[in-house]
This record gives sequence, structure tokens and C-alpha cells, in this order.
Amino acid sequence: MASGRFLDPLTLLRVAPLITSTVSLTIASDSHLFLGSLVSLKPQRAAVNQMAPRYFETFFWRGLPEIFVTFGLSLAFGVANACGKPSAVGWAWYAGGSVFSLAHFAFVPAIAWKVKDAIEAKETPDGGAADAIQGWLNVHHVRMALADIPSWACFLIAVAKTLGPV
Repeated sequence: MASGRFLDPLTLLRVAPLITSTVSLTIASDSHLFLGSLVSLKPQRAAVNQMAPRYFETFFWRGLPEIFVTFGLSLAFGVANACGKPSAVGWAWYAGGSVFSLAHFAFVPAIAWKVKDAIEAKETPDGGAADAIQGWLNVHHVRMALADIPSWACFLIAVAKTLGPV
């Protein structure tokens, strides 16, 4: 029989946005690793330009549901914690993490054009797909710095302030 001491649902709720935002950051870091590695192959730029539009299209559409789920859950769990007022100092950090999670989607207009350019690039040696993906990565880095990392940091602080020493 599960004990409240072992698996307390309230503690799980308090930690949940930190877990989901950690998953979001992992996905973002992996995107940088995989796509950054691809576009950094300067000697093979012609081959990259030929295959990159289809690779990026598959990469993007397969990853999009994960982004909606992880950021959606971070936002929902953050709001649930902020509205539940876990502590006088913790609720504001949950609210902040939620705002930064939502801010991730404020970059959609800038990202959408980069996605379109990368997917619609000609599959030729001089097609420009690598440059289009690099443009996506540039916006992706800014979004990580201004939305994703601050969201994670807010949730980390919220958990530390709400749960206190273990």
C-alpha cells in the first residue's frame, strides 16, 4: 500500500513543472546538438543542402508534439501550483515559470518563417537548407536563453522554496 510519505500527491504536483521543464530543456539541447552538428559539416555542405530539407521536415514534425506536451504540462502544472499558493514565496516562482513557459510560444512567428525556409529549400547542392536551419538555430538559441532556461530556473527556485530542506 502506498504511503503518503513515500509518494505524496501534493509533493508530486510541486515537482511536476520542474520535471516537465527539464524535459523541455533536454529536447532543446538535443535539437541544438543534432541540427548544429548537421549544419557544421562545412566540407559536406553540398550533401547537407541536398538532404537537409527532408531531414528537418521529419525532425520538426516528429518533435512538435513533444514540445506542445512538455511546455503545455509545464504551464498547466505551474498555474496549478501558483493558484494553489504553495507558500508566500513559492507561488510567485511558479507563476514566473508559467509565464516563461508561455513565452516559448511567443517566438512562433520568428520560428515559423525559418521552418518554412528550411523545409522548402531546394534539394540541390546550393539549395541553402543548411543556412535556413542555421537561421532556425539562431532563433532557437535566443528562445532558450530568454524563455526556456528562465522557466526552468523559476520552477527550480519554486520547488526549493516550497519544499524546503529534505
